[in-house]
Amino acid sequence: MTTGGEFAPGSFNREWCGYQRREVDAAIKQLTERLEQLTTDRDAALATADDVTRELEAARAELAEYRMLHAGYSKENTVSGTIRYLMHVARQKAEKEEQAAHERSEELLRQAREIAHRQAVLLDETEQETQRRLAEADRRAREIVADATAQARAIAADLVERRKVLDRWCAQLGIPVPREDDTDEPPTLAAPATAPPPPTTAPPAPSPPADAPPQPAPTAPPPGGPAQAAPAAPAASAADGS
Repeated sequence: MTTGGEFAPGSFNREWCGYQRREVDAAIKQLTERLEQLTTDRDAALATADDVTRELEAARAELAEYRMLHAGYSKENTVSGTIRYLMHVARQKAEKEEQAAHERSEELLRQAREIAHRQAVLLDETEQETQRRLAEADRRAREIVADATAQARAIAADLVERRKVLDRWCAQLGIPVPREDDTDEPPTLAAPATAPPPPTTAPPAPSPPADAPPQPAPTAPPPGGPAQAAPAAPAASAADGS
């Protein structure tokens, strides 16, 4: 690789697997920039040549027209030739302005058609987007209604199942099933049909024999327990007392 900044073929430093990649990239970049500069200069030269060619053709056409205007006329009468030339130039200028106006009107008409076409396309796209959004909203609404209906059916089925369980529970406990208007009130136990008969008094205990040992005194029953009947006194004691 040369140090002067210019590319020289075959001047890359070699490495184990070939040339150095940085030097190759730098050389390619330099050649690319040079090629772009030459291309720009060429395009500018061609454009300048085209402009010069058009100006030369216009000058030749103007010279030919001037010669045609002055053909057959006396060279001494320069005033009439100048007037004819001025009239010819004015006529050409008017024709050019008319052509420019016609081209301008055609361009405006083309732009108006393009704008109308774009607006029509935009309206069509807007209508399509509106239809798409309406369809999406309708589909979403149907999904919401379907989900709500499914949830309502599931809740209704669950309520029916719970009512069946409540009916079985009430039937097992022997309590009335709550109605729809008093489901919040607690269930009440049903009163018995007939009151149970009062308990009867136990018959007196038989008298113990005369030679029986004395019985211990009766003890008080525990709290809440049934009352125990006191043992009967011996018959002998009863007889002595009488």
